[in-house]
Amino acid sequence: MIIKIKILILFLSVGPACFPQNYGNLDSLISSLTTPMEDTSKVNLLNKIASDLYYSDPDKIYDYANEALDLAESIDYIKGIAEAYNNLGKYYKGNGLYAEASEYHFKSLELMEEINNKNGIARCYNLIGIIYYYIGDYDLSLKYYFKALDINIEQKDTKWIGGNSNNIGMIFEIKGDYQKALEYYKKSLQISIQLGNKNWIANNYGNIGSLYQKLNDSKALDYLEKRLELAIQTNNYDAQVSSILEIGVYYNSKKNYRKALTYLNSSSYKNNNSQPLYLKSQYAKQLSVAYEGINKYDLACKFLKLHIQVDDSLNIEKNIKKITQTTMQYEFRKNQKLEELKNQKRELVFIAFSGMLLIVLLIIGILFSRQKSMVNQQKLKREKLLLKNKLLMEDLEYKNTELTDNVKYMLNKNELINIVSEKLNQIKPQLKLENRNVLNAVILELQASTDDDIWEDFEIRFNQVNSNFYKNLSNEFPNLSPSEQKLAAFLRLNMNTKEIATILHQSSKSIETSRTRLRKKLNIANSSINLFEFLSKY
Repeated sequence: MIIKIKILILFLSVGPACFPQNYGNLDSLISSLTTPMEDTSKVNLLNKIASDLYYSDPDKIYDYANEALDLAESIDYIKGIAEAYNNLGKYYKGNGLYAEASEYHFKSLELMEEINNKNGIARCYNLIGIIYYYIGDYDLSLKYYFKALDINIEQKDTKWIGGNSNNIGMIFEIKGDYQKALEYYKKSLQISIQLGNKNWIANNYGNIGSLYQKLNDSKALDYLEKRLELAIQTNNYDAQVSSILEIGVYYNSKKNYRKALTYLNSSSYKNNNSQPLYLKSQYAKQLSVAYEGINKYDLACKFLKLHIQVDDSLNIEKNIKKITQTTMQYEFRKNQKLEELKNQKRELVFIAFSGMLLIVLLIIGILFSRQKSMVNQQKLKREKLLLKNKLLMEDLEYKNTELTDNVKYMLNKNELINIVSEKLNQIKPQLKLENRNVLNAVILELQASTDDDIWEDFEIRFNQVNSNFYKNLSNEFPNLSPSEQKLAAFLRLNMNTKEIATILHQSSKSIETSRTRLRKKLNIANSSINLFEFLSKY
């Protein structure tokens, strides 16, 4: 095996141009576009080409996916639109634009849910899980992978049972649960072998090898080399580069830095700007480690700078904020749709119930007209009272939601104004003297538009909407301090620690301490009761 790999490495050192990609099938698909066909068939073909380009020429995904999207939208082909969104998401993910990628995958998910395409929904969950993996939110990544796997099992989709089992194994490995990781990796490998999917078999080998390396198991290198050999057989250049990187990591961990450099320098990957930024960052990092190990500090410094530069360009923090916002928007719209369906169902039930009741009342009216009148009057009173209470509760929750949104809007506005002011202050020294006064005026005007009295505005409106909240709470818990009553009001609106801390000008740690103290005073310190649900009673 070692000899074969060394021979193959010699070819890799020339660079990707020396590997004729297996474009036969892809070229055949592209040439088929000139054949007359139904519009839906053409959309499917364009999406298939965009998807297949991911492993060969990812830069071209954008053009084919957009062409598919334009045509699908013109004929209102929902499934075609959703698949084009996913292809665009994969394109942006490959370029390190994770926030944009997540927006497209969530848009696709909403459409797949609209047409109840189970396999499509599972695929969207899988792609969203990948985005969360890249930004380091492993709990959410695992959540979406499991949601995808549940549908895969339900649909008996063997291919993606294997694919998502592999993904779940990766998350368990990162979280340190190596036993579960190995269990899912081997399950995935078994399915990949059964399906004869060499690309996925290679990926499984790489993951198992990486895990064995962490376990200090001698089988690690064997699996990593198996992956490289398969990647070369399938002409999958990205997989070849990933394999070389993993083997480089292995030899760096063994302090065999020259061996690591033999592999890491065998590919022209470091000079190829079309590769995913995430891998480019890791590649530069391992080269830095290896050169430092052989005391070539100038080269070590060069690649460390490249690693930092690429990491900075990924802008993970900004991506996390945008992706979180996209997730919340999706959940909000989904809940809205569910609420609309519930309302429609309630209306249908009410109409059906009213019709049946009317028939019964007519029959009773013929026999007992006087009794019917009394029963009907009592029923109407009761229904009016229930309806009135329902409307009052819905109105209260609506106003509370509106109040919360208003506070969050003011917080976001203040934060945006502060960020803009800071950036203007940073560029002020670079301006000519005559322009600084103008910039100072702009900064002062911006800062003057911040809302400094968020708490006062909040308290006035909260009392208007929840007039009896403080009274009811004080009656049952008279030992609450004013600050604890304030905290209870925020929690009643389901606001999080960061938002409360911003309004009260306190640290998040102080708010967490106050929450713990409040639970004790409310006699729920040793229970799993949610504060929001508990305070909603008042």
